[in-house]
Amino acid sequence: METPADRAIAGADFAQPLDALFVNAPLRDYSLRPRTNDFTLPVLGMGYIATYAASQGFNVGLIDAEALGLGVDQTIRIINDRSPRWAGFNLLAPTYDISAQIAAGLDPGIQVMAGGHQAKAMPHDVLADPRFARVEALVLGEGETRVVELLKDWHNRSGLPGVMWLDPATKTPQTGGGAASSRYLAPGVDELPFVDRRFLADDPYEASDGRCEANMVGARGCPYDCSFCGAAVSANPDITIRTRDPENIITEMDELHVCYGVTAFRFVDDLFLGYERFIRKCMAAFSAHGVGSRYVWDATGRINILHRADDGLLDELAANGLREVALGIESGSDGRCPIQRDDVSNCRPGKSRRAPSRSGFARS
Repeated sequence: METPADRAIAGADFAQPLDALFVNAPLRDYSLRPRTNDFTLPVLGMGYIATYAASQGFNVGLIDAEALGLGVDQTIRIINDRSPRWAGFNLLAPTYDISAQIAAGLDPGIQVMAGGHQAKAMPHDVLADPRFARVEALVLGEGETRVVELLKDWHNRSGLPGVMWLDPATKTPQTGGGAASSRYLAPGVDELPFVDRRFLADDPYEASDGRCEANMVGARGCPYDCSFCGAAVSANPDITIRTRDPENIITEMDELHVCYGVTAFRFVDDLFLGYERFIRKCMAAFSAHGVGSRYVWDATGRINILHRADDGLLDELAANGLREVALGIESGSDGRCPIQRDDVSNCRPGKSRRAPSRSGFARS
């Protein structure tokens, strides 16, 4: 029987035991101060994992504690009350501490898996964190296929690449893998099922202009090597760059329109307008299917690609429904540059550590 607290769990069948609950931790404990902003991007990555697990016959749910404005203790109670076999966390720098608090508060019978950028950047630190003492699988990188294998039988984790855990006897980190296991690291993006929106708390949604809007991903992986970015190619040697077939993208757009009345789309991946050959291929398909006469869409882009694009390509983008581009404007700062003075007439800059670059979004 569904309880009021179960309404926080998206996509699960409460008539059956739960195999896994995937948890998007809140940015802060909203029991201390309520959430006041009214919009947050959906957790598409977790949505993909939940959708794929469900397609393989597992009963899973997703708790977007950030979107719902949940507190730490409230989130813990919801998970413990439903007692899934697994609880899965996406570890990100802004929510790592709260994720750890929630994981530490779970009943001992619930196994814990975790992934996300923070897990990949600092796996040994995560495994050494006593609040994650019951992590049975730290999944580094894209998780769909490996999560399903863990749900089938987690004792086979030693055959899964990029899955880490602490040896129970020696307390040293162990990593799975094998010669035939690379297929798990970068699943084909056109082979994955479309994200089942029942797993998302707030997508599709009614936008401020009255349109029904949904978020999408058009590609995975990135060829660029920005030093501040967790998706940089040097930080992800296991990830290949995969752009979706434009026909596959359009089919998902049409499906969302039929099922939910969506007429506006937001592509949130880095590469949708960051790779000219893909842009041209995609726009040819959009033109052939009359996308611009039916839908509008927004996308992230790279200024270097759009800067060198000819006017014809830019006009084609607009004709095919593009209404907004989000550009990351990066700046590098050397911070304070102390002056070493040899004498009054001869001074030179001293060495200083480069400050981290900051990334923002400019709308055009």
